Amino acid sequence: MIGMQQISLTIIGGEVTSMHRSFIKKSHIVLWGSSFAVMTAALGGTPVQAAAAEAADSGAEVREIIVTAQRRSESLQKVPIAVTAITPETIENVNITTVDDIEAVTPGLVFDNGYLFPQMYIRGIGVVTSTPGLEQPVALYVDGSYMPRSNGTLFDMLDVSSVQVLKGPQGTLYGRNATGGAILVTTADPTNQLEGKASVEYGRFNHTRLEGVLNVPASDSVSFRFAGLYAHDDGFVKNLATGKKVRGTDGYTLRAKMKWEPSSEFSAVLSGEYQHNTIKSGAAGRQAAPAPFCVPCLFGAPNAPGFYEVSEDLTVTIPQRAKSVALKMDYTGGDISLGSITTYRSIDWASASDVDHSALSLLGFRGWFGGKTFEQDFQASSSFGGMFDFLVGVQYIHDRAYARQTLFGGLFGIPKDVPEIQQIYSDGIVTTESAAIFGEVYITPVENLRLTIGGRYSRDRRQNTASVSPLGLAFFAPAGSPSTFTEKTKYSKFTPRFVVAYDAGAVNLYASYTKGFKAGGLTNRYAAGGSPLGQENIESYEIGAKFESPDRRASVNVAAFLYNHKDVQVTVVNAAAGGSVNTNAASSRGKGIEIESSYRASDWLTLTGGLAYLDTEYRKYENATVFLIATDAMNQPIGYVAGAEDLSGYRLPRAPKWTFTAGADINIPVGSSWTARLTPNLRHTSNYDFVIGAGGPARNDKQPNLTIVNLSGGVGPTNGNYEIGFYVDNLLDKKYYTHIATSTFGYEVYAAPPITYGLRLKARY
Repeated sequence: MIGMQQISLTIIGGEVTSMHRSFIKKSHIVLWGSSFAVMTAALGGTPVQAAAAEAADSGAEVREIIVTAQRRSESLQKVPIAVTAITPETIENVNITTVDDIEAVTPGLVFDNGYLFPQMYIRGIGVVTSTPGLEQPVALYVDGSYMPRSNGTLFDMLDVSSVQVLKGPQGTLYGRNATGGAILVTTADPTNQLEGKASVEYGRFNHTRLEGVLNVPASDSVSFRFAGLYAHDDGFVKNLATGKKVRGTDGYTLRAKMKWEPSSEFSAVLSGEYQHNTIKSGAAGRQAAPAPFCVPCLFGAPNAPGFYEVSEDLTVTIPQRAKSVALKMDYTGGDISLGSITTYRSIDWASASDVDHSALSLLGFRGWFGGKTFEQDFQASSSFGGMFDFLVGVQYIHDRAYARQTLFGGLFGIPKDVPEIQQIYSDGIVTTESAAIFGEVYITPVENLRLTIGGRYSRDRRQNTASVSPLGLAFFAPAGSPSTFTEKTKYSKFTPRFVVAYDAGAVNLYASYTKGFKAGGLTNRYAAGGSPLGQENIESYEIGAKFESPDRRASVNVAAFLYNHKDVQVTVVNAAAGGSVNTNAASSRGKGIEIESSYRASDWLTLTGGLAYLDTEYRKYENATVFLIATDAMNQPIGYVAGAEDLSGYRLPRAPKWTFTAGADINIPVGSSWTARLTPNLRHTSNYDFVIGAGGPARNDKQPNLTIVNLSGGVGPTNGNYEIGFYVDNLLDKKYYTHIATSTFGYEVYAAPPITYGLRLKARY
């Protein structure tokens, strides 16, 4: 027992400081090799096996974790990819209620929500954008279907059976724009058992959450599953200009599935889902810059004094709606399996922002985004069980995205209540047609050695049709620009993947080389003729070791990686173009190590932990757009002004050098038939920048070192039929941010929630 406990403590809560010194003193390449060798040797040793054998005497059973990171069901410990697998038990016990909450248990992932749309970063790769036709470099799949729009990827975790975070570029199987990685969310399918569950939750800020699931078998071959959720909270930020709370939400989700399984060879699942949410007053940011950098202050509008206070004149309710219909079919005949997923998805989403973040009507923004997507996936795979296997597939996506955006306010002499066409207005439709063919072959030349050779060819065509109001042309377009215009772009790329994997018994070793690709698009919504955004390319090298004890009670997974990133797509502020635009940075590089561990010490105690070290930099970025400190004739600061800075050698945004997670699941018997549960969870990140160059030489846009502790627990009968529980998020009541952005008005900050707590009642049958 002692040997394994020492290893677990080192990973979960031990020698971080000494490891940090080691990284500083030694070459990274030497460190990777030595760490890999030491971990592999240590994990194969007798102390770990002895600990696992001793734990086995307790009689505890541990299920094998199955993932689909290679589009087929495989053991987490066998798949040669760095994957964080999140089970339904973890989702419930750690209080993961929305998809962005998964960062609490995922080293190397930063998942913020500062502008009302998700900003997902894996290993430092991501982008802050909601531009139609430009997808996130972290691909999100729900039930095997790709989510093309970032503003549709923030949703409640309703009846979810698993979440998988695939780290690093997914060049072949999930390679649709996945230069950073992919997140796979799978909801529960109908079963042949009559069952149901329900939960009621109430907490701080009038937080209310009602959830229910009902599974009904209609016959031997047909079953139905219904799930519904309602969630509400008043908001935790006070708007001093109105005296009301903002950042509150109110919404519901409904889902229905039907499964038809006439034989053991064939099954079909038809699903439909509808989501509706409203958000009070949009992003609701606070102006935090002191004079003279605070422009509203110069007009007599002081900053809101409190951390959870804002003072904004633009107060609106933001609606968000999404609906989808999907049909998934699977057939297995002998050694060949066929699969098809057909999906239609529609999203409508609004946004609004008081750009000056003051009680004055200086500058406001409203936007309406969304679109419709049709997707068809086919795949075929083999399970010969011999020397050779394969997987091939095709993917087709037709997406029609729209964006209507307006600017108004006193700076332009435009009242906020005039018709849109009299404001600075643009209306654009971006149509994307994407096709890809992908495949992998798996060769086993000798026992326990497996080679993977794969590739994906992707082709994207985009067309942007835009119309611009007269004021939009006057302020942000060159003279003579048309009020309507159409532009087209196209991109294509072949991305290979090579893997060597060796099963050494308790330890599985692998090394991989992967290329990734993300299509570009169009950049200026007010004028034609601009340079299109170039495609983004990445190549990644990774080595890994995955250890699991024979009884599955102890596991440690290690991955070391190096990537080179070219033509990196970034979002920068360009006042001359009417706001933010997308452009290509020259290149970047990243390297690091990730460790994840789990140890079930007994029937009542399970420990988990993770550690990620990440070193990133722009290799060449000489003219990065940032905000410089403007000075007067006496060299005194008078505010911020957009300019350029050489950020070559500077680290990437949302790329903390250290990420550390630790958790425990404690189940203590109470009497002969009851159990008390306690689940603490900790996540620490070192400081990181929110945007490129932390906004400019002032370096305002930074998240400081941060440790967040969450706690949940409950008591109920051992059979799990019901539980009376509680949750506390942000137990230490840390004050931190979801986003900070410097601008010509100063710099705005968006507060993350303070400590929240509540009670929960769960029942199942």
